[in-house]
Amino acid sequence: MKSKISFSMLLNWLKTTEMFARPSSKLPGKWNLQEYYFEPGEELVNVKENQMKAENLFWEIEFAARDQYIHRTNLPVPLIAGLTSGYWSRSRNFITLIHPKDFRNNVKFQFAIEKETLKLLKKNPLGKIEFFGFFRKAGN
Repeated sequence: MKSKISFSMLLNWLKTTEMFARPSSKLPGKWNLQEYYFEPGEELVNVKENQMKAENLFWEIEFAARDQYIHRTNLPVPLIAGLTSGYWSRSRNFITLIHPKDFRNNVKFQFAIEKETLKLLKKNPLGKIEFFGFFRKAGN
């Protein structure tokens, strides 16, 4: 007896099911910044892990239950310094950090998780990098 597989049923299942390897399933938890880039002027600045340690720079962000995020930072990056803890949402490969009082202050990052590293990227409308950071999950 042959069994028929319905491709439409399979496609519907894939659309509605959270797959094991999807980055969004790995996102919840605490993440610590390890390295970042930004363009304050005409030059791209790269701050590596050893420089962050030497200057005591950090950004810790937690994607918590009920779509809340909590963060602590002392980075001298205007985009990051202006963030307040609040809620987050995900759409495809974008995370939006929602400002609790003013939606005009929401910040949308493109994200990816590869090899246990979270990458957040934010460019301005002209294509300059406002922030590009590499995070490791706390405890790893």
